[in-house]
Amino acid sequence: MTGPLGGLTAVLALLYFGASLFHSGIVVRGSVLDAATIPEALLGVVLVAGLVGLIRSALATYLIVLAGTLFGLTIVVLRGGVDLWIHVAMLTGLLVGLALILRERGRAVRA
Repeated sequence: MTGPLGGLTAVLALLYFGASLFHSGIVVRGSVLDAATIPEALLGVVLVAGLVGLIRSALATYLIVLAGTLFGLTIVVLRGGVDLWIHVAMLTGLLVGLALILRERGRAVRA
């Protein structure tokens, strides 16, 4: 991934790694949610794998991370908590990324 999509993907990976640290309790005391620490780190790894080309399809990368994020959002909504905002930021970034991917695919089809 290069260009705007590559930059967005790098920022999203940092966001997922930051959320993982937040939920681990390392960054902010009292924010421990162990169940979210590993999945958010893994979703960050998926984004990095897509960024460096280990996952060849940007669309597959984003759909995997979107599925994991929606699952996490479901848990947050059912449980409640202050980390709803981070999921909104994640989803916003993922939707922008998907829009960029689909726009590029549309250009490739027309070319």
